[in-house]
Amino acid sequence: MMSKRKLMETIACCIALAAIVALLGFTAASNLQKPARDLRIRIESAGEHYFISPDRVYAIIAEDMDSLEGRVIDQEKLLQIHDIVQNIPWVDETAVYRTLDARIRIDITLHEPMMRVINNKNQSFYVGHNGDLFPLSDDYTARVMLVSGDIHLTLDEDDQIVDAIARDDHPDEELDGLYNLAQFISSDPFWCAFIDHIYLRTDGQIELTPKNGAHIIEFGQASDIEKKFNKLKHFYTGGITQVGWHYYNRINIAYANQVICSK
Repeated sequence: MMSKRKLMETIACCIALAAIVALLGFTAASNLQKPARDLRIRIESAGEHYFISPDRVYAIIAEDMDSLEGRVIDQEKLLQIHDIVQNIPWVDETAVYRTLDARIRIDITLHEPMMRVINNKNQSFYVGHNGDLFPLSDDYTARVMLVSGDIHLTLDEDDQIVDAIARDDHPDEELDGLYNLAQFISSDPFWCAFIDHIYLRTDGQIELTPKNGAHIIEFGQASDIEKKFNKLKHFYTGGITQVGWHYYNRINIAYANQVICSK
């Protein structure tokens, strides 16, 4: 059985905890009634691809809302700011909050581009590592792998994505194959530094262009990706060193256990 002294200590701790919780609640409620002192926007990009600046984000917010500094910003307005920022096409994640001294903070993480696509209508946009699609930016151009050719993925008039890639329910297996191929190349330091361009022909066959422009790599379908690249690397470290990078115009690795070269 708990002693009287122990019981009193327990009751005192509970009362103190309740007081702290009540104080924090009162402080938070009071904070929401204070006019905002300023608004600061922090933008993060793991690959340093800054498609949009804090000033531009602020201007987008200001288009839909009145001036924020010096006004009371309640929870509803914080949610409104969050929705505005989250709808910016280059934004991946957003956090909007007030500090205890009534400052508004917006933390933004941007999409990370994996490749730039030019479709068969000559429209251009980015595809991120997570499969998200987003438009080009007037403020920044990412140096990423180019994917072009007979690609039917489209954008609407407002540069919003009206199709999707790398989804389980996507009807176009060729696009999923291109995405998987680009993912493999991007995840391998050697091939990421070497391959510059993926091209989808009208017959569904894929061609790769290295950054040195020495030849065209006929890849075939986007299948057995790792095996084909292992075969190509073996050829590069062995056979091509005997004749030089520019000796062949085309190198075909589409077939199993074969490397077919032509001048």
